[in-house]
Amino acid sequence: MTFRNVAHGRRLVIASAVFVSVAALLAGCASTPGSTTPAGTSGAASPDAPGPIVLQAWGDVTGQQTMWTEYTTAFPDQSAGQTFQATSAGQNDSDAVAKLRLELSSGQDIPDIVQLNYSEVAEFAQAGVLADLGDMTSQYVGNVTQAAQTLMKYNNTVVAIPFEVKEKLWFYRSDMFQQAGIDVTTVKTQQDFIDAGKKLQQTFPNSYMWNIASNPQQYQWDMIVSGNGASYSTQSPCAITVGTDQGLAQAFQAMKDLRNSGVVNPNFDEFTPEWQSGLADGTLASTLNASWLPQFLEQYAPDLAGKWAVTTWPQIGGADGGSEAGGSVFVIPAASQHKQESVQFLASMLMTQEGAASYVQANPSYIPNVVSLLNDPSVRNNAYFGTSLIDAYLAASQNYKLFPFDPASTTETTVLSAQLANYLASSDDSPTSYLQAAQTQLQSQVGCPWQS
Repeated sequence: MTFRNVAHGRRLVIASAVFVSVAALLAGCASTPGSTTPAGTSGAASPDAPGPIVLQAWGDVTGQQTMWTEYTTAFPDQSAGQTFQATSAGQNDSDAVAKLRLELSSGQDIPDIVQLNYSEVAEFAQAGVLADLGDMTSQYVGNVTQAAQTLMKYNNTVVAIPFEVKEKLWFYRSDMFQQAGIDVTTVKTQQDFIDAGKKLQQTFPNSYMWNIASNPQQYQWDMIVSGNGASYSTQSPCAITVGTDQGLAQAFQAMKDLRNSGVVNPNFDEFTPEWQSGLADGTLASTLNASWLPQFLEQYAPDLAGKWAVTTWPQIGGADGGSEAGGSVFVIPAASQHKQESVQFLASMLMTQEGAASYVQANPSYIPNVVSLLNDPSVRNNAYFGTSLIDAYLAASQNYKLFPFDPASTTETTVLSAQLANYLASSDDSPTSYLQAAQTQLQSQVGCPWQS
């Protein structure tokens, strides 16, 4: 049984018309009725604050409930007298964002903890509606990886507790690659990747190195731009820059070139029946993805343990390292009535060896952020991937990068995804006109992304 809800967060489908600046939405909404903690400040909740700690995520919240159960077992004195409620905001992370906007706007039913992808944090942090967690997390920070520490901050302020650091990993069928004579350590560039795919198809004609459908999942190209220096905007002067950004152009071009190479399946998307069966039957002998994929491979292809292995990405679209939306994090709204209790719960379970070990035992597909656990044989020797998963994860962490998300990133990504689909459907070699079309749309819909 899987405990996490990452499948539901893969599609970022929030419509551009839905985007509303949280800063504008929250004008005059400085605190929750009954709260003594102003928005934008931190501080421990009153020890007798009534009601449960409410955690809001998306999709199935079994994993969050499991985390709490493990917490009460591992830290009985600390959790004594506390209660907990996990609620789902909808099917995916965009539903969680939309619901949080409404809660903050109304000042009603604001949860104590909210799970977001890091790509969505900028909107709320820039608006000043997240608690500063620096003092409350300082004792735990030294336990986790540098990548996890990076994920905690926005503009050098600690506003999040890291859950999943979504590093870019390349998953491949080691048995098929061995038969085809492919050595992944020699695959460094995009052309190397294509050449390896052609070599694969000499032995396995119906197999592919990746899949890119006509309307790709946004995180597929997001993983490229996170590592090639791209950005959506500048803050000073405040301007949308997608029309001329070279990193975005490289990513768009890479997606088209790979689709046209013959080594990438262009017919099915991820999280479809074809994708699921492709991972199990060898149609997909390789996939460029992120560190959330292992649980799905184990679910879709349980008989292939020991045959799937993991390494780091080659340089696709000019990207050297990067991440997938940064990762999944927990934030504490400034209006939360249980700040201290919430931080103690999350940090104890995700940023200490005792708590993280307890959670990994309950959810073996979870990759912890605690350094000592990543080096522990019980975690490193994965039953499905052997040592290759954690070895690749640690190697990728050396090149972990965050994309410079701005407060309008959800809208910008939606518009860019639509223009990428238009470009892939066209006979045009260059993506320039499609990026310029996105520029025009975003100048009209967003204007200045940093304007409060």
